[in-house]
Amino acid sequence: MKIIDKKGRLFGLINIVDLLVIILILAIVAVGVKRFGTKAAVGEATTKKGIITAEVKDVRDATANNIKAGDKIFDYDKGTYLGKIVAVEVEPYKDKTEYQGKFYNAEVPGKYRVIMTIDADVKETEDFYQVGTEQIRIGAEMRIKNKNITTFMTILGIEVKN
Repeated sequence: MKIIDKKGRLFGLINIVDLLVIILILAIVAVGVKRFGTKAAVGEATTKKGIITAEVKDVRDATANNIKAGDKIFDYDKGTYLGKIVAVEVEPYKDKTEYQGKFYNAEVPGKYRVIMTIDADVKETEDFYQVGTEQIRIGAEMRIKNKNITTFMTILGIEVKN
């Protein structure tokens, strides 16, 4: 018995081109499983109570006055619940300005900086924290909304309670 017969079949069973296509498909599946099958699913993360400290900066008084303790915060794009504001601090917004060749941190008239403390359910994995459906990290900027405001906030701190 020949390895490849007159019709181009391997051992008289399968065409060699078909065999190469099957091997290619198996290789692609193996690479896909190796590439995407190593990370733990988000569903396996443990959900704990957490405190997120966030900053909303360079906003007018209308926005600063409508960020209130007790209000719920939602992700702007997906509408998912992020948490409840438990504390708000409003202070004048300061920006660097040049005066006679020197830079100063001066107040900007009519602009404010708001520091919020948000009580949230945080999913913790070894790679990231997740609130709602959003991954969060210190320094990340998120667009948020509630019934009164829409603005951007920057994450300043994440504290997960045990």
